[in-house]
Amino acid sequence: MNTQQEQDAIESLLVFSLKIGATKAKCLSPDDICVEDKLAVLCHDPRCPFWGQSMSCPPHIEGPDSFRKLLGSCSYTVVIRLEIQACSLHGEDRPLVMRLLHETVAEVEKKAIQLGFHQSAGFAGGSCKPSFCPEEKYCSALTPQGRCRHPEHARPSMSGYGINVGKLMEAAGWPSRIFSPVDGPDGLSWVTGLILLSQGGGESQVNDY
Repeated sequence: MNTQQEQDAIESLLVFSLKIGATKAKCLSPDDICVEDKLAVLCHDPRCPFWGQSMSCPPHIEGPDSFRKLLGSCSYTVVIRLEIQACSLHGEDRPLVMRLLHETVAEVEKKAIQLGFHQSAGFAGGSCKPSFCPEEKYCSALTPQGRCRHPEHARPSMSGYGINVGKLMEAAGWPSRIFSPVDGPDGLSWVTGLILLSQGGGESQVNDY
């Protein structure tokens, strides 16, 4: 694709993101994405309850260094945000919200591939285990001959790669705090995902579980 074709494809992708449920969507340069080793360490210390329980989380992903390499090989990134009721991020509703985020990211990734960014790869917030396989004892992708039960939707955790989500919001020009009324149970909060866009030479292998 030439530059104009790339820009047209990105604009189509942003429109598509909003159409399928994202509240906000924006194209950023890979240089705008801040990756910090210390943030990835927080998955282990203090240990997340889902540490090691799925292929999409540490220690089964390669971490910040591998993500920096991915950023170096991609042309653009798209960040999406879903704004939701703050109370839904707590209790039994949280896995459903995070599942919606994973599904939305996966659909944007799929659309990006269709538009010519063949090496696109999506990343979402939180572990896929409680959202897709809460009743399963083991992640199927971690068994000797198994594969992910939901490869079309489950995506790697942004936390495990050390992505600084606060700085991601700053780069997109979106406020981190949108509670209204202030700190009230009926206020709004958000979850976010990231899609790396690259034309490459074939389909992305990042999410091939």
